[in-house]
Amino acid sequence: MMNKIIPFFAVILFSCNPTKDVVNDDSYRIIYERSYGGQDKKGHVHIKDNESYIQLIESLKIDESELNQLAVVDFKKNDVIVLFQGQQATGGFAISIDSIKMDDGVLKIKSKEKTPEKGAMVTMALTSPYCIALIPKVQTIIIE
Repeated sequence: MMNKIIPFFAVILFSCNPTKDVVNDDSYRIIYERSYGGQDKKGHVHIKDNESYIQLIESLKIDESELNQLAVVDFKKNDVIVLFQGQQATGGFAISIDSIKMDDGVLKIKSKEKTPEKGAMVTMALTSPYCIALIPKVQTIIIE
């Protein structure tokens, strides 16, 4: 009986594919959010190096007193994602990250957009909300 069971388990054991290393880093950190100064069109920018990060910060014209909020980024471990909500006609708008999920090497980012409630008192000014976040190092991003 034992002579029949051992070969059966040996075949099963050696016929299985080796397991793949799965990176499942679903962590992110919002490092800056603002209602003014973003891009006029809705979209996102995936930044993978320090040079591009500095260019982005300069293009957003962030006040010097707020620059300390923008952490020094270790681009060997993290990337930066910037979400832009686009130009809005009033205040009361915001954009942020609701959640992120790694799926087969693709980072899926679910954004969360805030709009003012109907009849709410809002600033009568053009706004361009955006948010800057640290995300895991990844090649492909999908914004949902």
